[in-house]
Amino acid sequence: MKENTWLKVFLALASTFVVGLGQILKGDSEKGIKFLLLFYFALPAIFYFSLLISGAIFLLVFGIGLVFAVIFWGYNIIDAYKT
Repeated sequence: MKENTWLKVFLALASTFVVGLGQILKGDSEKGIKFLLLFYFALPAIFYFSLLISGAIFLLVFGIGLVFAVIFWGYNIIDAYKT
């Protein structure tokens, strides 16, 4: 494989383990930090505040948020792989 392909694989693996790390390592720090903040702070905050409101609302928000998180995580990996 080419050197560029190894770099892409490394960035994708970095984003697999820490959301936004691949973007930060490839030089797109602003996007990487936004991804990181959204995934590790905004989503849990939304879950927490929905739990404060009602258990039923929490289950709805958690279900929708979980689907969003998985899709967002996949997008993050693909985005880190693309140069």
